[in-house]
Amino acid sequence: MTVLVIRRLPRSQDRDYAYRVLVDGRQRAAVGDDSTVQIGVTPGEHRVRLRVKWCGSRELPITIQPGQIVRLECRASSRPLLALLYITLWRNRYIALETVNSWT
Repeated sequence: MTVLVIRRLPRSQDRDYAYRVLVDGRQRAAVGDDSTVQIGVTPGEHRVRLRVKWCGSRELPITIQPGQIVRLECRASSRPLLALLYITLWRNRYIALETVNSWT
């Protein structure tokens, strides 16, 4: 089975809101604070992005081989002193989304 696993690391500033998981432009799941979701996908190239309210992550292109498990981690990027910038000018950088080889 080809699976995309997304783990959201705990952060205090937006813990009350689930991040919407978009794969190829369609919402496939939502991931809450300090939780993990698994999404079955077809092998091949995909675009993954996370959204919360009007902010989100940059689009992350991934290629998944048959039977592969791709692990992603996400977290809020903003810091209290830079919050205004992250919700306006940098709103597509509000969520950090990256590929990881294994959970630490």
